[in-house]
Amino acid sequence: MNQYSSMITILYVEDQDDVRDGYARALKRVAKEIITASDGAIGLILYKKFLPDIIVTDINMPNMNGIDMVSNIKKINPNANIIFTTAHSESRYLLAAISLQVDGYLIKPVQKVSLLVAIEKIAKRVVLEKENKQQKDILQHIIDYDNSISVITNLTDIYFANKSFLNFFDISNILRFKDKYLSIIDIFSVNNHIINKINIEKSIKRGINLYEFICSLDEINRVATLRDKNNHLKSFYINVSKINNTNFLITFTDITQIEKIRAVTTKKAYIDGLTGVFNRNKLEEVFEQKVKESEMYQRPLSMAIVDIDHFKNFNDTYGHLIGDEVLIMLAEAINRNVRKGDFFARWGGEEFVLLFSNTPIQGAMLSSDKIRMIVESLNHRIAGKITASFGVTQLRDNDTIDNIFERADKALYLAKESGRNCIKSIR
Repeated sequence: MNQYSSMITILYVEDQDDVRDGYARALKRVAKEIITASDGAIGLILYKKFLPDIIVTDINMPNMNGIDMVSNIKKINPNANIIFTTAHSESRYLLAAISLQVDGYLIKPVQKVSLLVAIEKIAKRVVLEKENKQQKDILQHIIDYDNSISVITNLTDIYFANKSFLNFFDISNILRFKDKYLSIIDIFSVNNHIINKINIEKSIKRGINLYEFICSLDEINRVATLRDKNNHLKSFYINVSKINNTNFLITFTDITQIEKIRAVTTKKAYIDGLTGVFNRNKLEEVFEQKVKESEMYQRPLSMAIVDIDHFKNFNDTYGHLIGDEVLIMLAEAINRNVRKGDFFARWGGEEFVLLFSNTPIQGAMLSSDKIRMIVESLNHRIAGKITASFGVTQLRDNDTIDNIFERADKALYLAKESGRNCIKSIR
């Protein structure tokens, strides 16, 4: 009910103290912040100070009525979001209210449910408009770098390229492009971005062309890596538009420096401070991405929860510093031996998680057992032998992160009950 209203600020203007206090309490339960005023004059001052997202106001008030207050607010912000509340006897104000193009007009006594529904409807529009503006501002910032390269293509051959494109690939003209590349698909690198050569080729085999593939992605994922004439990898934001049924304009905007800054920021947000492996935040993000890829390409995805056996004993017997060393030793050993394409992260405490891409549960069991034996070979200088238990499961249709973790956790419990240092699975 209050998905969007919880992100907005409301100015509530009402001259009757008991009415104002009662409705303000209800609004506080759903909104990010509530600001109240007892008349239009105070309401106008508070609007100028706080610039709230929505104004809910009575019409007939002392000092300055709601109509005059809103008229002044509209001079400041013509797009201000207004809900009027009024009694039946104040119908003479209706035409004036309509002329102000307000968003709602509720008759007193106002039903709280009706008011909350009206606010949620407006809040949804306000929040989505803010998010859209933020995305546009980011894209505009990228475009303002003025490092874009552009081509016109039928998604195979290139018919036009600007000078930036020719300079980037060190070719004198478009005819020379075919000497180096079979098609435009070949300029894309193989990397962890969703837009890469492998994923594009797989989509084409499934009947999804490059234009459709790019358009199917969220704007934040429309990033690819290209290799320039000096063999340096550069990151680009990709925009594609349809000229006609056969030709498309593709623009690549250089965001290499932005990506470097984002990489530094991401590392701070996504790396576990103790062990140096990925943390829970990154795991949740990667899990969502891998689920989408699993569904898109019909590939199995499995996971394992890894729990250090008797970890409490390490802390209780040798102290937390030794316990930390055990965590670091295990994390580094597993991280060195994770298969390319799989993912490893610390979930919290002594628990870690492995995601096995394009792997059914049988393969995940085999890979987990190899890692289990690597852990079993570890010997801490003070704490001694280290072992771990594994709970393995496979992604099902319509699984959430909570569903799959619940099954893996049950499998881990079975491993602990079976004597530890072993692997159990639940399909």
